[in-house]
Amino acid sequence: MRCAWILLIPALLLSLPVSACTGVVISKDGTTVVGINEDWYRPNGYLWAEPAFGTSHAVVYFGYEIHDEFGRNDTPYWYEFQGINEAGLFFDSFSAPCSDADPNVAKPIYPGRMEQLIMRRCSTVEEAVTLMTSYDPRFMRCIQYLLVDRTGAAAVVEHGDVIWMEDDTFALTNFHLSSPPHGHSPCWRYTAAQRALEQNSNPTLDAITEALDAAHSSGTMYSIVYDLAASEAFVHCVGYTGDYDAPRVVDLDTLWRDGADRTMLSALPHAEDEE
Repeated sequence: MRCAWILLIPALLLSLPVSACTGVVISKDGTTVVGINEDWYRPNGYLWAEPAFGTSHAVVYFGYEIHDEFGRNDTPYWYEFQGINEAGLFFDSFSAPCSDADPNVAKPIYPGRMEQLIMRRCSTVEEAVTLMTSYDPRFMRCIQYLLVDRTGAAAVVEHGDVIWMEDDTFALTNFHLSSPPHGHSPCWRYTAAQRALEQNSNPTLDAITEALDAAHSSGTMYSIVYDLAASEAFVHCVGYTGDYDAPRVVDLDTLWRDGADRTMLSALPHAEDEE
């Protein structure tokens, strides 16, 4: 999110016909798996990667190019909706109810993209939370972030609150966990994801995939599942297919090492083709 338009995008996201996403986490027995459904009406999801440079971590990002979705006739720009770095830190951004809280004038305004800052600098959720909350929170006035790391820590950073995962499972959609009535609760996607996690809380990619499948809709553009400890990632449901049986492989180690230009998710190889 950018200094000039960071304040506007999240509010506009809420007015779009499809702005509903889902995140799920299972952390148990030394294994942490996380998954997301990205719901949007633009079918061309992409990934891109930047290798490590200086003291910055290598990062793989997922997102797509924004055109005129917000009615501002802006020059098209690329938006990172999710990312994972070589240290095993993952983020996803969610539209959320806008906060009426006043900006914190005692804290500086970060002039760049907060997503890039935390991915490049931070290795853990705790580090990311500390860094994000050191700045004026107006960049997330209408947005919230899911953060997960390979140690098993997970948290949601809202405009004025941080909610930490306290059990083995965690789910997030588009209302504030700190105040469910403030927003889009009750949410059928949250209920479906929670029910799936209750039925299968094994720390496996299959369990995460089942939860995403239960919570997906006709607007789910793609889904991604990660095993953070094993540095494995797979993409499902590319292009609104609703297909969770033919995952595409994301070669994180190679992407972190070499970097990559923007690549359509539909161009990724299927898992069976890798065998």
